[in-house]
Amino acid sequence: MRQLNPTLWRTCRVLIGRTRLKLFRQLCAEPARPVTELARRVGVGVSDASQELRRLQSRGLLQAERKGAYVFYRIGADPQVPSAAPLLKALKAACALTPHDEDILRIAKGLSHPRRLALARALKNSPQTPMGIQAALSIPLNAAVLHCGILQEAGLVRREGNTYRLAPCAHPLARALVQLL
Repeated sequence: MRQLNPTLWRTCRVLIGRTRLKLFRQLCAEPARPVTELARRVGVGVSDASQELRRLQSRGLLQAERKGAYVFYRIGADPQVPSAAPLLKALKAACALTPHDEDILRIAKGLSHPRRLALARALKNSPQTPMGIQAALSIPLNAAVLHCGILQEAGLVRREGNTYRLAPCAHPLARALVQLL
C-alpha cells in the first residue's frame, strides 16, 4: 500500500474553512451522519457540504462509507496519511476546548502557506533575525517580516527584540502542528 503524504500547509489551508469546521464539529457531536443531514444541520446545500467533507477526507481526517443512496462520513484518520492521526486528535481536543472556531482558524492560517511552513521549520531549529530568515529561505526581507507577523498572530512565533523564535504552544492544534514540522 502506497503511503500518502499530503502537505501540511495544504492541510492547514483546508482547516481554515469555516463551513468545514462546522461540519467537523457536527461529526464530533454526532458521528457517522449522512451528507444530507450534515448539510441541513450546518445550513448549507448538500453539494457544498459534500465538497467540503471531501476536502477534509482528502487530508486524511474523515472516512466515508456509502450505504445505498447515502454517503455517511465519520471522523477517522486515514492510515495512509501519517499526519492525520495526531492532527485529528488535536482537532478533537480543540473542539472540546471551546465552541468557537477562531483559535483553530487563526492557528491553521499561520501555517497555510509554504513559506510560513518553511519559516516555522527554520525557527524550530534556531531563533532567527529577519535578515537570517531572508538568507535561509532566499526570500525578500519584507516577505520574511510579513510571514513572521502572520505566524505571530497565529501564536506560533514570538518576537524578542529583533529575533523571532517558535512560541511555546498551549493550544492542542498548535502543539500538534509544531510537532509535525
